[in-house]
Amino acid sequence: MTKSSGKGRQPPTPSSEGLQARQSISGQIADRLRAEILSATIGPDQPLRQDHIARRFAVSQAPVREALKQLASERLVVAQVNRGVRVAPLDRNEVEETAALRLKLELDLIESAAKNFTAEDVWRATEVLNVISGATGISNLMRANDEFHEIIYRPANKPVTAAVVRDLRRRYARYLGFMWQKSGHAPASLTEHRELLDCLRRGKAREAGELLRKHIKTSTDAILEALRRHDA
Repeated sequence: MTKSSGKGRQPPTPSSEGLQARQSISGQIADRLRAEILSATIGPDQPLRQDHIARRFAVSQAPVREALKQLASERLVVAQVNRGVRVAPLDRNEVEETAALRLKLELDLIESAAKNFTAEDVWRATEVLNVISGATGISNLMRANDEFHEIIYRPANKPVTAAVVRDLRRRYARYLGFMWQKSGHAPASLTEHRELLDCLRRGKAREAGELLRKHIKTSTDAILEALRRHDA
């Protein structure tokens, strides 16, 4: 932290939003905005004005610009001529293509993982399901959901496939958050997760694959329906 020289004023200290000095200010702003975009708290195509964000976090516009650059690199925001920076629009084609790739790769992961699943894996996944069942807010629910999938795929021991799936799930996450915000599908998703874990516990690879196929397809259908209603 830079010490004051006694000349001039200290830079504004972010307090109302609880930013912490241990992480870069731009990184923390990006984290907050990312969570709000992924959970649809900030909806698609909504403007993100630098001056408004700077006032919200009690900072200058410089870290805000850096935060928005980071979110643009993640395809969460777009800069448009005469429109400024906005939350990226939702695209049905992206949902369908991403879901199709997830089906191909994640079924391979889950069937491989089922053959190597241990009692410790079951315990870890169960702990996360307990977190999901008590989660408040879409952002917390999504973090726990991501952790659950990381745990159940890890025993597959396929790091390259897992890395590709991780990127696909990041693309898909925004649509999932939007759908959960609009439809309340999350409780059904928790039930599907419990059934999936039971298959893994019993080493039922093919049954786990079929359940995962149903899980991804059900979520995708719900997303597409939420988008249809949003566009109507």
